[in-house]
Amino acid sequence: MKAVLILAALTGCAQIDPFHCDGDEQCSGGRCEAAGACSFVDTGCHTGWRYGARDDAALAGLCVGSEAGSIAQIAAGSEHACAHGSDGRVWCWGNDKYGGLGRDGDSVAAPVIVDGVTGVTELDAGEFHTCALAGDQVWCWGADAQGELGRGDATDAPVPEPSLVTGLARVVDLDLGEYHSCALDADGAVWCWGRNKDEEIGQDNASYQWHAVRVNVPTAKAIAAGGQEGCAIATTGDVWCWGKNDSGQLGVPGAGRTKPTMVPGFTGATALAIGGDHACALFADGHVACTGANDHGQLGDGTTTMAHAPVDVVGLGDAVEIEALDNSTCARRANGSIVCWGEGDHGELGAGGADRATPGDAVPLAAPAISLAAGESFACAITNDGCSWCWGLDTAGELGDGPGSPGGVRPVLLGACNAPLSP
Repeated sequence: MKAVLILAALTGCAQIDPFHCDGDEQCSGGRCEAAGACSFVDTGCHTGWRYGARDDAALAGLCVGSEAGSIAQIAAGSEHACAHGSDGRVWCWGNDKYGGLGRDGDSVAAPVIVDGVTGVTELDAGEFHTCALAGDQVWCWGADAQGELGRGDATDAPVPEPSLVTGLARVVDLDLGEYHSCALDADGAVWCWGRNKDEEIGQDNASYQWHAVRVNVPTAKAIAAGGQEGCAIATTGDVWCWGKNDSGQLGVPGAGRTKPTMVPGFTGATALAIGGDHACALFADGHVACTGANDHGQLGDGTTTMAHAPVDVVGLGDAVEIEALDNSTCARRANGSIVCWGEGDHGELGAGGADRATPGDAVPLAAPAISLAAGESFACAITNDGCSWCWGLDTAGELGDGPGSPGGVRPVLLGACNAPLSP
């Protein structure tokens, strides 16, 4: 006992820097996590691993995957994803090219915190950039060569800065395409910035727009952005879209639209989702209609024929949320199950590795889903037990399930299974 007291006194007086590992060999039988801390096998954790006691005090004793607390929302980009916790902090993982993870460092296969961003209530991710809504301000970070950050220059920003998007106020929603970004303000005005080579920000006077500019659409209640397209749902129920239309993704025949055009087949939609070259709309009665490219069956109508006007997804009448991947589409049903259709060779349909032209078997989740997110070739869901799951392509760590963990055709566990979340 005396020796223990002496040791405690000595260590209490010493200044000891937190241990930081760079490889598994430094972890004495454990593994080195992306946060630079060792973890060790512990079957009491949902991921099977617990951080060691000698690590950073903020992580010591936590189950790996619990760093972010209860995850409130996941946003998926091309090869990276971010989530905000119920406490408003932001965590990102995957490809950090151009700083899309909000850090000046290497890509990571497990969530790492984004410093300097707090109070976040919504996120979205593009090709190599990410934006967050906190209060009524939009913060963006990552690639900016095409004006994606809306701050007036073309300088990448690996670390987010407050009020980065100039000229915006009272923002209530945001959505990102590949190289452009859009926001909806409290007055129903739609604003976009970034790349405009395909008129994806609804302008005909510039290839790039370095500041947010207003899109000429009626007062809107919802927005969506995709690869090189944008859409808005007006308070009247009409849907207006603009941008690239080489595959009929705007739901009308002809060339791309410099100015917004109404999509008759989407009138009455409650939500929109835009993929690589297709777009889908969700309606109040639970049915879904899609338009555009269909070479992988991403329109869900049982064919692989391109459509220049919306066609109904077969056998789906109880959808409550939709998300579009590059060449696939997923829907969350009223019972919490998730079904996907379209391209499947990267596992983005949640099971198997083949394309399918109609919704198939539900993604095998352990509990009903309460939210859904989709990137280029991967998707994620939060279930009602507080767990988060991702499936699909994992070449850049976009599934977030840790270093050395395989991705693939079935969901992998990401994050905490803390207190249940409400739908």
